[in-house]
Amino acid sequence: MKKIVFILSMVLIATTCASPCMAKQKKVTYKYKASNKSLTISGKYLKGKLPPDFSEKEGYNEATKYDYKWSPMRMKVKKIILKDGIKKIGHNAFGDFGKLESVKFPKGLKSIGAYAFCDTRMKKLDLPDEIEEIKSSAFKSTMVSGKIKKLKLPAKLRKIGKAAFEEQKMSEVTIPSKVEKIETRAFCGCEYLKKIVIKSKKLKKVGSRAFADMGKDAVIYIPKERETEYRKMIEDSTAHAQIVVQ
Repeated sequence: MKKIVFILSMVLIATTCASPCMAKQKKVTYKYKASNKSLTISGKYLKGKLPPDFSEKEGYNEATKYDYKWSPMRMKVKKIILKDGIKKIGHNAFGDFGKLESVKFPKGLKSIGAYAFCDTRMKKLDLPDEIEEIKSSAFKSTMVSGKIKKLKLPAKLRKIGKAAFEEQKMSEVTIPSKVEKIETRAFCGCEYLKKIVIKSKKLKKVGSRAFADMGKDAVIYIPKERETEYRKMIEDSTAHAQIVVQ
């Protein structure tokens, strides 16, 4: 009798635990709607597979094109809806989506991977405040002419990766108060960019050419408390922008 009671207890514990455990391990699902050319995705971590011809001997490269279930739709999708619960967007997740015009980002998103949205046609980018890192070339324009004219960076952002917004068209950018690193060429080639306001007093690094080839008469505003350090870092990252203390 005691043995039966013990077995039933163990079954009850396993059943109680099953639901939350399964919820945490929810797989990525997607649905394409042809009528409005939208792609809806849910899950936790959008992570693709390496291509079959990838060789470990060649070493890891952030530009390596990963294979996602929705990759064949890259020349169809105009709108992407990412459901709440997604924490990370992996490398190349939506890179080369040449007709993509808008993305609805989920609450709670923490990281955007390298080349995740490179070469799209998005004009406005309002990123959720919870994002802490935007990785290399995430919104870079290479094959497609950059379209992003309005950019709102996340309040909790700490790192802006190499070439993250290279060759885009925004005229003004505010660097949030928690940013610690702006990597090489982060805003390089943004020829319409004329005003950058740096709110962060925590900057430890501004990479070479981070603000190179910006708009004519561009101005970068820096906090008075960090004037000496910031001037040195920023002067090394831009050829002609004026630096103003505020």
